Amino acid sequence: MKTAKRLCAALLALALIFTLAGCNAQTAKPMPTPTPAQSETPAPDAAQDAPATSAPSETERQEETPAVPPEQNEAPTQAPDTPASPDEPEPPVENSVPTCTVSISCAAILENLDRLNAEKADLIPADGVLLALTAVEFTEGESVFDVLKRVCRENKIHMEFSETPVYQSAYIEGIGNLYEFDCGEGSGWMYRVNDEFPNYGCSRYTLADGDTVEWVYTCDFGADVGGRVGA
Repeated sequence: MKTAKRLCAALLALALIFTLAGCNAQTAKPMPTPTPAQSETPAPDAAQDAPATSAPSETERQEETPAVPPEQNEAPTQAPDTPASPDEPEPPVENSVPTCTVSISCAAILENLDRLNAEKADLIPADGVLLALTAVEFTEGESVFDVLKRVCRENKIHMEFSETPVYQSAYIEGIGNLYEFDCGEGSGWMYRVNDEFPNYGCSRYTLADGDTVEWVYTCDFGADVGGRVGA
């Protein structure tokens, strides 16, 4: 009897449960199905769709960078600009000093010793040369006479002269203590310039650069030395 009551009670409890479940099913409203536009999940963008690639490491970047030759890394060396130097002034041209050559010879006496004053024999050099050819500087405008005086003084050679107003020139009486008429009536001193015997006194002859002046002693009015007195 008790078992039957328990069974009935169990059946009633089950029936009650089913009844309540049916009521709940009728009263519960179905949940609306979300549309794609209402979906809270954002659509993946293109960047997210693409497979993620990892950033290259520092070592990989270094390997990918082409090596630059050392000479290309260095900045080109530029030669410093050399400032243009002003034109250097040319050295002043020095005016050359005019020069002539002078010689003194009594060699003609050696061919006329029989005419020579015996007292003058010791004055004659063996070669007859009192002054070998010597270069002498002179000032523009100087005469043959001016240079003769200077070279005789510098070489300690005796020289004596006189002024002749008639000829407006100096007359050479003696050189080296040899005077006119010491070796005959036609003897005495003469001068020539560049192989020519001028026909005027030595103090009137103005020298030119490069002249060759020769003083020669004649024993025959110049004929024995290549000239003639008054020619």
